[in-house]
Amino acid sequence: MEFYIAQIISVLTAIVAILSMQMKSMKGVLITQISANLLAASTYFLLGGFSGAGISIIAIIQLIVMFLYNKKQKEPHIGVIILFILAYTIYSIVNLKEFIDIFPMLAAIIFSISVAQKNPSAYRWFGLIHPLCWLVYDTYMMAYINMLMRIGIFISAVVAKIRLDGLFNLKKKENDKEA
Repeated sequence: MEFYIAQIISVLTAIVAILSMQMKSMKGVLITQISANLLAASTYFLLGGFSGAGISIIAIIQLIVMFLYNKKQKEPHIGVIILFILAYTIYSIVNLKEFIDIFPMLAAIIFSISVAQKNPSAYRWFGLIHPLCWLVYDTYMMAYINMLMRIGIFISAVVAKIRLDGLFNLKKKENDKEA
């Protein structure tokens, strides 16, 4: 029964996480990511993926801290970012049972750097790499909806890079050449 509940929660996670890539402000990114990680932690917990669940809980804490920095319009201190990277790493090492548990740690480190960005465009660059690490873990954990979500996040990041950030914008490149 938990397996099916986890898959249902994953559908909600997917919707929220995919939307986060389309946010125009870091405030929107952070709020949607808090929700997505809360849902993801629930999914992994139900599936027995405690390394994934723990990483998601640490992510929620980091997202709240980054939200507070964003609200005060301040850049996070490098020490704070390093502290979260260490928290993800230590948690992952302590809970390392199988080689597969390395992938949530890699994803978490990439995530930690991504949410510390001031600019959503920079966040989205990391959004191209982050879901690929989780995809490996999700495949192993049989988190099927999460697998689809990671693919959706990757596609959403590509679309956002084109739509919001002007990637491959020929007019912008032509204007740059004229200047």
